Amino acid sequence: MAQIQTSPVFEGSNLRPLTVSGSVGLSANMYQAWGIQNRRAPASFQTEANLNFSVFGLSSGLDLMYSTDQSRLRQNLNSLGFNATWKWLTVQVGDVSPSLSKYGISGATVRGGDIKINPGNWQLELSGGRSKRRVAPSTKPGFRQSAFERMSFAGKIGYETENNHYSISSHYSVDKNQSFNHPVNNTPKENFTVTPNVQIGLFNQALTLAGEVTASAFTRDLNSPKIPQNSIKIPGFLTGIMRPHTSSRLNYAGQASADLEMDQFGLKLGYERIQPGFNSLGVGRVRDDQQNIRISPSFQLFQNKLTFQGNLSLGRDNLLGTRLQTQKNTNVGTNIQLSLTNQININANYNLLINNVSSDASTGSSTSQGVALGQKQTTHTLTLQPSLTFQNDDLTHSISLTGSYYTLTNKFKGNQSLSRQQINTNTYSGAISYSLSFGSGLSLNTSGNFLENNSNASQSISVGANIGGSYSLFDRKLTLSFNGGVNQIKNKITRSGQSRISTKTRQLMFNLTGNLQLSNKDSFSLSVRNRYNMVLRNRGTTYAELEGSLNYQHRF
Repeated sequence: MAQIQTSPVFEGSNLRPLTVSGSVGLSANMYQAWGIQNRRAPASFQTEANLNFSVFGLSSGLDLMYSTDQSRLRQNLNSLGFNATWKWLTVQVGDVSPSLSKYGISGATVRGGDIKINPGNWQLELSGGRSKRRVAPSTKPGFRQSAFERMSFAGKIGYETENNHYSISSHYSVDKNQSFNHPVNNTPKENFTVTPNVQIGLFNQALTLAGEVTASAFTRDLNSPKIPQNSIKIPGFLTGIMRPHTSSRLNYAGQASADLEMDQFGLKLGYERIQPGFNSLGVGRVRDDQQNIRISPSFQLFQNKLTFQGNLSLGRDNLLGTRLQTQKNTNVGTNIQLSLTNQININANYNLLINNVSSDASTGSSTSQGVALGQKQTTHTLTLQPSLTFQNDDLTHSISLTGSYYTLTNKFKGNQSLSRQQINTNTYSGAISYSLSFGSGLSLNTSGNFLENNSNASQSISVGANIGGSYSLFDRKLTLSFNGGVNQIKNKITRSGQSRISTKTRQLMFNLTGNLQLSNKDSFSLSVRNRYNMVLRNRGTTYAELEGSLNYQHRF
């Protein structure tokens, strides 16, 4: 987007007396349906304009929209803010999103300010403001949950070189315990986190070690009784920030990684653990009681013509063994890329996913009727993609094939009747595509696809074909394109092992689009789309839809 801007106020800063940018757009739409009710208005017109401006770093915007359905003029105060940079100093006022650590504070929107100071290799960042507004309880229908006003503050200090990084960050959030006229379904909370973070490069950066751990002191209810200071051994400066309550808990979450990069071989190792009960008000909802181990090897052979990448992930919950069930996940993935020649490439992928939910009681004889205390899901996915690309003068030919196989097995544990009800699903799919490109700007493409899905009591078969093309004129300023296709779907469902329901439908579709770049700031587009749905067997609705749109946009 082009901008109107003046020279900086101070040399080496981005602070300018005036910066203006925006756009104006017009669009007209038409729609008609046969066989079904119209999904939208038969005709509509809409115009939009937006203006973004900054005066000495104070930025905001203005939005205007008019349509045949509604009109709106809005100055969005939520976008009001200040942003200025001078050499190694950056100041932001308004809505800021500090990201100082993964588990402490990351991405939470704070209405306040943020200051970053980066003199040389040192880093210092301070943030603070309101992270949640007050929502009073209500008895009106549709009301979900009340909320206390929340204030959040964060800071980080670190030292960073080209290959090494050391930092420690902290975050504090507290709810203002207001009194409400109606009973509330929420409790005021308090949270204090500390996160050290280290990254070190060794052996000429062939090996990189990194890790961070967040310790979180979390109070679930500030109305709970306070714990006497003489009954706990906590440093005095911590009790000055956050006084422990009976609902307070101290927990941690962290991750560590090792990354080895050599000429023909690479290996990535990772470990993550989030303790049961861990919570942080700086990152929103956290899924606790999780552990994950990752191993990712890779290597290249034959002058990088053969590339292999693998991934092994082992995850589990119930880390303390206090839950009835334990879920373990095993994910194995491989990718092989082979370049036989400059024109022929083969890509192959395989993925294995095992999700196992088990319980100590699942094998007992006292399992309730109809209740499964365990489950195991196993999926295999195999994909093969060969491709061929070659050029002849100003012609480029591209041919690609895709074949895949997917299978899922779902077994229940803990109940004899459910254990016999094993669910099996198999899916076969394939596709072929061919494209032809001319140096003059003309390109043509065609493709076909097939998919068959079989499960215990159903079968689905889908067959389709598409043809399309595009042509660019006037030094690529005008581009015309079209696409048409047909797809047929047949479903068979068996009920109670006897009755069978069979349906067959066919869809025809056609798209025509045109894009004209009038100038660097002006563009125009036209599109027409038609869709026709036919029912060939059993019940259903035969219908057709026609859509069209004209759009113009000017940027300044």
